[in-house]
Amino acid sequence: MAREKKAQSEKCLPFGERLALEQLAGLTAELQLLRQHPPLIKRKDGKYEGDILGFVKGLRLSARVIYFLRERLSSIINLEVNWGHILDDSGQSCSPECDVIIHSIGYVRHWNGSKNPVMDFKFVKASEVLAVVSCKSQLTSVDKDYVSSLKKYGVKKVFLFAECCKEPSLPQLRKKAHDAGYKGFWCLYTIQEPGEFVKEDEKMLKNFGDSIQRSLKR
Repeated sequence: MAREKKAQSEKCLPFGERLALEQLAGLTAELQLLRQHPPLIKRKDGKYEGDILGFVKGLRLSARVIYFLRERLSSIINLEVNWGHILDDSGQSCSPECDVIIHSIGYVRHWNGSKNPVMDFKFVKASEVLAVVSCKSQLTSVDKDYVSSLKKYGVKKVFLFAECCKEPSLPQLRKKAHDAGYKGFWCLYTIQEPGEFVKEDEKMLKNFGDSIQRSLKR
């Protein structure tokens, strides 16, 4: 019995570290619940109806990652975490959409910024950007062009974070992400066929936050 308790305690993170992951752990439960809803209605044109708009689900994921990183990086002064575009040095060109931009305090423009905003979108100077996190829903492939498209704006650190991926595909997706230039790939949880959930890996979630924090101190 004592040996079993010791083995269980070794698998669990200390309380303080688990508390720091509370936002991501809570999001895991919420998104799994939505993913388990009944089958969608397939129309004659082959499209499905009855599901939440993909953009909205993606925005919820990236917003929660932003909230998590704001807390995780709160000890680093003069830093902000936002959704937005990166402006090149000439101010003439916008980068592709960035789900999460980690940057020095300040921005060029804030769309719909108010006391109770519906939208919270920043335009950030390229010279102020420290890192970008690209967020995906169920990851099945890696965008090979995204990292190179951000290099034009001087972004050297791009991370990849997903809601989930198939458990057997995790090692291969990590390799593809590395080959494409991402600084790493993490997800909230993994799934198995036919849609069976695998418990989230707390250590992987901790490693996500730790990896980003370490990269900002270099």
